[in-house]
Amino acid sequence: MKKVILVGYAATGKTTVGKALAERLGCAFYDTDQVTEQRMGESVADMIRTHGEQYFRREEAVTLSLLAPERDCVIACGGGSVLLTEFRSFAAGSVGIWLQASPQTVLSRLDGSSRPLAEGKSVEQLAEDMERRAMKYVAFSSMIFVTDGKSPAEVAEEIAVWKPIFN
Repeated sequence: MKKVILVGYAATGKTTVGKALAERLGCAFYDTDQVTEQRMGESVADMIRTHGEQYFRREEAVTLSLLAPERDCVIACGGGSVLLTEFRSFAAGSVGIWLQASPQTVLSRLDGSSRPLAEGKSVEQLAEDMERRAMKYVAFSSMIFVTDGKSPAEVAEEIAVWKPIFN
C-alpha cells in the first residue's frame, strides 16, 4: 500500500478521519502535528505563541523529512504543511486526499480550540485563508472529500472504497 496523505485546512477532520481510515485499512497512522509536538516537547500552539510561526514551520519540515520514508500508513498533515517546500518530496509517490469543509463548519469546529493561526478569525477571513491554500491542496490531491455533516467514520468509509488506488 502507498502512503496516504490527508491535507486540508484546520478542523476539516484530517486527524479524526485519518485514525478511522488507518484502522479501516489496517495500517499505521501518523499526525504531523502530534509527531512534531512529541519531538519538541510542547504543543503546536505553544511553539507558535512562544517562538513564532516560522519556528514551528521549520520543525514541521523536519517532521515531514522523518516521515517521508514511511509506507503502508495514513498521515494527517497540518493545515499549512503544503506551504513548505519540503512537502513535495515528502508527498512523492503517495496518494493525496484533500479533506474539505465549509468555513462555517471549520469555525464551529474551532470554537474554543487553542489554534493560534485561526484565533479570532471571522467566517469571511477563514474563507479567504482557505481559498489562498486551495491551489496547494489540489496540487497534491488525487481525491477530494467533503466532511461537512459527516462523521469521521463515514468519511473514512467513503475513502476506503477507493482502496485499489492505494496499492
